[in-house]
Amino acid sequence: MSSAVSVATRYLVEWYRPNLTRQLIDDMVVELDKSTASMCAEGSQVWLLMTLAVPTDEVLYGVFAAESPELVKEACARAGSEPERLSLDVDARITQQF
Repeated sequence: MSSAVSVATRYLVEWYRPNLTRQLIDDMVVELDKSTASMCAEGSQVWLLMTLAVPTDEVLYGVFAAESPELVKEACARAGSEPERLSLDVDARITQQF
């Protein structure tokens, strides 16, 4: 990641997946990491910052930093996981790490 992440807009992506398993989550994150890395190598500024899974609600959230929502959508599409909802200009913080 570069210092550009600190000034990029944050986006929240939601994916709804029945039977959300740890393996499905791992697979999605691997593909999202690959797509954002590929796009960064091509000159686009888009990063996956974190994911949060809520299997009981059948939802996976992803927080991205990017120059535009279109780049987030493209990264998700390249990963085979089109966003089902995309929220703009979110603020995400992890206050403690265990």
